[in-house]
Amino acid sequence: MGKRKFSAYMKILFLAVLFMCLGNGASAPTKCYSMRRMMIVHATKFAERIHHESEFNRLINDLGRRESGNNWLSVNCIGCFGEWQFAESTVHYLGYKQVTLKKFKKDPGVFPPELQRKALESLIKLNLVLLRNYFEYIGDTIMGVEITKSGMIAASHLGGAQSVKIFLASNGRIDKEDVLGTSVRDYMKKFSFYDID
Repeated sequence: MGKRKFSAYMKILFLAVLFMCLGNGASAPTKCYSMRRMMIVHATKFAERIHHESEFNRLINDLGRRESGNNWLSVNCIGCFGEWQFAESTVHYLGYKQVTLKKFKKDPGVFPPELQRKALESLIKLNLVLLRNYFEYIGDTIMGVEITKSGMIAASHLGGAQSVKIFLASNGRIDKEDVLGTSVRDYMKKFSFYDID
């Protein structure tokens, strides 16, 4: 199933749950009306949270597939390692000073899958803080790519938040590439279809 199709199905499921709840609360005001209304609000928030968590998990799984084929033991030709191909400097910046490329090659257990996931989530949070003043671009189209939060997350994973800022501020004229030739625009486009909050 394609990414857009899956996202569309999730939205339809969300709306179906919402309308089912509305059907129970769309009667004339009674003593139970405010309680029904509160239940609808809570059910809506719960469904939204589950949907956004599902989309976020799908994003990071697909990012891992693109980076390493979801292989947590992977080391690429430029020395990035793990499922999400972390540079050693990034891992150290996130506070994992004990993890080095040399140690990882010798014993991958120094950076197991659950620690890699934790590091990725920390990196995403950091990048979102660095990009917060650029959220105004969300919904715009630059160089044929719709700017989304998920695209910004993926592109900042590829080239850092600064590269994303430069891409957005230059209206796409400055499109930095990694050493393997993948550009910020490439990741913005490839990962733009996730409905995350």
